Amino acid sequence: MKQLRYYHLTLLLIVGFIFGQPTMDECMMCHSDEELTQSIDDSTERSLFIDQNKFVNSIHGEFECIDCHSDITEAEHDTPLEKVQCAVCHEDAQEAYSGSIHANGKNSLGLRGASCVDCHGKHYIKSSEDSTSLSYKLNIESTCGTCHSKPEVIALFGVRGTGPVSAYHNSIHGRLLRKSPEKNPPTCIDCHNYHEIYLMTDPRSTFNKLNRPKTCGKCHGEVAEKYLQSIHWHAVEYGHFEAPVCNDCHSEHSITSPEEHDAITNRLNLSSQLCANCHASKVMMQRFGLDANRLSSYLRTYHGLAMLKGSPDAANCTSCHEVHAIRSSSDPKSSVYSDNLMATCGKCHEDVTVDFAHIEVHPVDEKTRNPIAYTMRYIYFWLIIILIAGMTLHNIIILFYYIREKMLKEGSDRTFQRFRPFEVYQHALLFFSFATLAVTGFALKFPDSFWVQWLVNLGMTETVRANTHRIAAVVMIVISVIQFCYLLLSRHGRRDTQALIPHVDDLKHFWMNVKYHLRLTRTKPEYGRFDYTEKAEYLALIWGTAVMTITGLVLWFPEISMKLFPWWSFEVAEIIHYYEAILATLAILVWHWFFVIFHPEVYPLKLVWMRGKIDEDDLRHHHRKEYDEIIKASGKEK
Repeated sequence: MKQLRYYHLTLLLIVGFIFGQPTMDECMMCHSDEELTQSIDDSTERSLFIDQNKFVNSIHGEFECIDCHSDITEAEHDTPLEKVQCAVCHEDAQEAYSGSIHANGKNSLGLRGASCVDCHGKHYIKSSEDSTSLSYKLNIESTCGTCHSKPEVIALFGVRGTGPVSAYHNSIHGRLLRKSPEKNPPTCIDCHNYHEIYLMTDPRSTFNKLNRPKTCGKCHGEVAEKYLQSIHWHAVEYGHFEAPVCNDCHSEHSITSPEEHDAITNRLNLSSQLCANCHASKVMMQRFGLDANRLSSYLRTYHGLAMLKGSPDAANCTSCHEVHAIRSSSDPKSSVYSDNLMATCGKCHEDVTVDFAHIEVHPVDEKTRNPIAYTMRYIYFWLIIILIAGMTLHNIIILFYYIREKMLKEGSDRTFQRFRPFEVYQHALLFFSFATLAVTGFALKFPDSFWVQWLVNLGMTETVRANTHRIAAVVMIVISVIQFCYLLLSRHGRRDTQALIPHVDDLKHFWMNVKYHLRLTRTKPEYGRFDYTEKAEYLALIWGTAVMTITGLVLWFPEISMKLFPWWSFEVAEIIHYYEAILATLAILVWHWFFVIFHPEVYPLKLVWMRGKIDEDDLRHHHRKEYDEIIKASGKEK
């Protein structure tokens, strides 16, 4: 083939000599002019300048211009030149290239395919060993990226994001290439070839599913040899392309080292993220007749729980099943074959016995497999229910005894009307509607929680949950509107509204109260009708109710809402509704319930919310200013 190339070159030189075709010096009389251009269209010009020094130092430096531009017969020429035929000399490369996706991309994909000059350049082509060459190993990423970093090319192949070039750049291969090129890590052409590049659906492609182990095996030969013995590879050979090959576990371009903490092949991520992709899929496991609960059963064992906690020593999937040479448990060579279990367990555990090796690491079907363990589980299940239920009932009896005692004591003492019956009923409805909203709302966000499953078992389907949530919302909105009108229109309501307005004294009371409980002072603050904790609660209630109502209506009626607000407002409403619900619920549990249940001065329960009345000692102790005003108004001595 080389002789044929020399024959072509010699023939061109002879023809040029006979017919007196122009020499390079003659060509450079014009093309050495840096301002020499050619009009492509009315708006575009192409430079025709040739740097003779660069050309002479290129791999074609000994050629004459006419060796490539064979249609030139005179130094002065106006006719556009024919396209250079690299195949005249590079016949083998042209033959390989002619069937590739680069050569046929225009017909099959609708894009201009890459030609010789796109990858090698034009006049200043250097050897691939030259560091300035487009095909030099360290420059391949940039050369391929000229096209494969373009959004339209990335999208054409069904890929989103920044594309394969960016992914490769940040991969272990790309970083190793820049850090230690002498180690010869792979670039684009090592995996995809250089001239014979095909779509991966093409059987000739080096990245076709059936060819990937061989491609990766060029560098990772020992690993590839082990993988070819695995049940995964056998499945691929049988035509089950769902089964994994190299890139299904390691990715194609964004390959990372298993030592990296975030790598999917890191031992702490491997079981729950990588193996789970297939072995926790009910659809895929049913297709192969396998158990989709293998991962969940593993995670119930010590190994799985320790792995989830980040133990570097806990056994993961590959600890027992091998990494690449994964075989069926029925294969005598398999690490999990019954006769090999002692050796497999012995890798981590000393003095392994036959019984130890048969401890189930995927505990399923306990009733049949281990009836003793199943019986003990059943016994303890009911033992816990009966005993804890009995303890709870016992303590409820005691709790209600002391609540009753407190009610009797307060009933015999002098009391003052703190809240009207209307306010007591309104508070009760508010409590039940809020509790219902919290339970039914969080049930939507946490559908897999055990308590949600209990509700489902009791008949709370999604339809029941949604309707219950909306009914409770309507109740809360109606109660809030009535309360708002009460605060503005009634005499007692206006009195409470005035008393709820924050004042600078509230800051003083806050600081004095903190100092008192830190034993920095012996003086307690004297509050009026509402202290700073009650004001904060009530104002937060007004704010929270308004926010939850507005966002809730947006979520309830999205069609109407999107006619009034921009599209992004729906997601904003979702976020605010969810986090406001968390804030409100925690505020009730941590703040409100402390002052009405768990505060040492009111435990086991502050009864004013039930009766609307407060005893004289409590009023005098906690609301001294209001007590003084009441006594003064009644004309009695303090």
